[in-house]
Amino acid sequence: MVGEIAEFGSRLQELRAWSGVSYRELHRRIVRSRTARGVAEIPAYDTVYRCLQPGRCRLDVELVVDVVRALIGETDEEAVLAWRHAYQLASGAASDAAVVNVTDRLPDDLELFTGRAEELAVLRRLSFERSAPVVVAVAGMAGVGKTRLAVHAAHRLVGVDQVLAVNLRGFDPRDPAEPGAVLEAFLRLLGVRVSRAPGAEHSARTAKLGEVLRGRRSVILLDNAASAEQVLPLLPGVPGSVVVVTSRRRLDLPGAQALQLGPFTPAESDELLRKAVGDRVRADPATAGRIAVQMGQLPLALALVAGRIDASPDWSLTDHLERLVERGRIRCLDDAVENALAQSYSSLPPARRTLLRMLALHPGTDFDSSAAAVLAGVPDTTDLLDELVAGNLLQQRAPGRYEMHDLVRVYAAKCGSDEDPASARRAALTRLVDHYRAVAATAMAAYAPHEPDWRPRVRPSVVPLVDPSSRDAALTWLESERTNLVASGLLAAEHELPAHAAELSSILYRYLDDAGHYADGEALHSAAARVAPHAVRGRVLSSLGVVRWRLGKFAEAREVYAEALRMATAAGDDREQIRALINLGLVLERVGAYSEAHANYLQAIDISATINARLPRARALHNAVLLDERLGRYETAYERVQECLTILRETGDRVTEGRALNSRAAVSLSLGRVDQARADAEHAITIAREVANRTGEAYALITLGRALGAIGALEPAQARLELALQIAIEVANRDAEALALNESGLVASAAGAPASALDLHRTALAVAEETGDPYERARSHQGCARALLLLGNAAAAQSELRLALVLFGELRTPEARIVATDLAALSA
Repeated sequence: MVGEIAEFGSRLQELRAWSGVSYRELHRRIVRSRTARGVAEIPAYDTVYRCLQPGRCRLDVELVVDVVRALIGETDEEAVLAWRHAYQLASGAASDAAVVNVTDRLPDDLELFTGRAEELAVLRRLSFERSAPVVVAVAGMAGVGKTRLAVHAAHRLVGVDQVLAVNLRGFDPRDPAEPGAVLEAFLRLLGVRVSRAPGAEHSARTAKLGEVLRGRRSVILLDNAASAEQVLPLLPGVPGSVVVVTSRRRLDLPGAQALQLGPFTPAESDELLRKAVGDRVRADPATAGRIAVQMGQLPLALALVAGRIDASPDWSLTDHLERLVERGRIRCLDDAVENALAQSYSSLPPARRTLLRMLALHPGTDFDSSAAAVLAGVPDTTDLLDELVAGNLLQQRAPGRYEMHDLVRVYAAKCGSDEDPASARRAALTRLVDHYRAVAATAMAAYAPHEPDWRPRVRPSVVPLVDPSSRDAALTWLESERTNLVASGLLAAEHELPAHAAELSSILYRYLDDAGHYADGEALHSAAARVAPHAVRGRVLSSLGVVRWRLGKFAEAREVYAEALRMATAAGDDREQIRALINLGLVLERVGAYSEAHANYLQAIDISATINARLPRARALHNAVLLDERLGRYETAYERVQECLTILRETGDRVTEGRALNSRAAVSLSLGRVDQARADAEHAITIAREVANRTGEAYALITLGRALGAIGALEPAQARLELALQIAIEVANRDAEALALNESGLVASAAGAPASALDLHRTALAVAEETGDPYERARSHQGCARALLLLGNAAAAQSELRLALVLFGELRTPEARIVATDLAALSA
């Protein structure tokens, strides 16, 4: 990583030399830019100079962005974003930045919201403007109540059809959320996806977001933004949309209404304290007013002090005031906030202080009491957590789950670095990763009990969080902790715990793949692959290859699989060699290398027979079935799928059983056994839904759609195919997406809608060209030809058939003869 950062620094220096800007002028431009944008941190000349010198092992990403902005101009935001993303990739931060949580509901509103009448009036007036998109940028110092105002105002909007919300982590200890990842998450939440191909620009995703939201009344909450560059790609720019952005910085967003929040007025502070502690304020309003002044009238600071007052009935308001005055102001965070946090922190008993410092180490957005106990190194923290919630140092968002405000996290982390030795913090992090690894192993033993040999041997957890006999309980826990599990893997990779990272990757692989969490899988497996010990790196690479294959990155997947196979072969690891052969065969099949793929499957079948590995044999047989069916070897395919199903039912692999049933359905269709095909496809859908296998459900729906189309039930067929397409887009499975589009096109042609069919086939063609799948490209051309003939354009249909014939001919599939016959008939 150090070498990549040094290389990045050299590229930055080349940009400066090319621009002809001196170091002094560069420093002046950065100072002017930050001053104009209201950024308080002004770098010294020496800081800017050192940033561009050779041999740097770490760079400040915001300074890098400001250097680029100063050299290429303030207006070229796409280029600035490209440099930011390039640095994240060089520094290894992109994986963390790409893991984001978005939601389609607003955070809960405060039951007793206080103040901000003028700002609410502005927001209410803007929200009624439907002729143009509305963007409101709420800025102010930390703790001033920006998020609370935004959430409260958003809750008061009427007629809202769609909500999107995200914490952009602009001032979080973790890396800020990457705009492209947020856009993709928004689109996935809306049931839409855009290209994940290398070089895909934010502008395309932004345009797609605007297209989806057009005609809807939407509210988008972009909380805790780092910069205008982070926000600009997230603005859909369509009438009816209301975007509320919060940031500690004033953001220059075109056309936005800026709202600058200052501290509360004395009346607002008094209202807050009266609502929080009631009679004590009414009995001594003068002292309450002096406390508000001492806390700078800052809402967060006042809320924290109010919590301490409420929790200390033996202290008078004068006692609290005197303590605040005695302590003074400690400069670290914004003065008033740090003062309030310091007072709250210092008043805690030692055990609560220790817990708060340890919780700041947690890498996720929220956590449960067991994770808190592990970090603190104690058996139970329930009472301590409840006390921290009562003191407004933690928030409880759901029963048993807690989260820490980012300002509290920063302050607690600072206290940890001052008070706890590095060895103690590292030990706490190691305990946490051990905890998640152990509970995940227990959960996966219940989730996929049929494949223990495919997972590392990790001692299961003794913490009773997951019923080891209940797959449903395991799945529920995995879903609730998914973000934390992935974040723990990234943390392990970052903090020199390579074995932990590799084991989490292997433990979670099956769940992340079955459930379609491909972005999470790619982040986790990529991080693990960078640090995994040589002995287990091949296993991690196989998992990474699967994710990239699912995402349609066939070239990248092929490269990763090939390396995994070399490592497994060299190590003499038969099971990993089988897995790598099967997976490499899949991607070889998708790029049209059928002979090589078939050889891989047969080799995997032979090895599994040698070591008597029944489940690996079944999976190798299944992949051979798929290829045999495509090449027209239907009877062979049927015999193999029957053997495959027998083994799967013996071993209890329900996920692969569902897939194999769907494959038998496809073979039956080719053999003209439509009734069996329909029954098998429906059974496969039932199993996929039982085991929460989203990808398997999509493929089975496609096969059922084909079977229904074969008997002329076109409307039910189209309904199944539309659902399959929706799932494929939701989980970002490009292979299933292209297949669903082509099948939908065939049904549309049969239903007498050739124009719609042509659009569907052309969309499928674009997907297949992006992924490099020659078979679906050929089917797209063949489908286009059929639609064009129905539209009366025989010449264009001939051109499409010629393209299809070349591709089918190279692949040597049965369709080549059909297309040749159709082409000859048109030419006659």
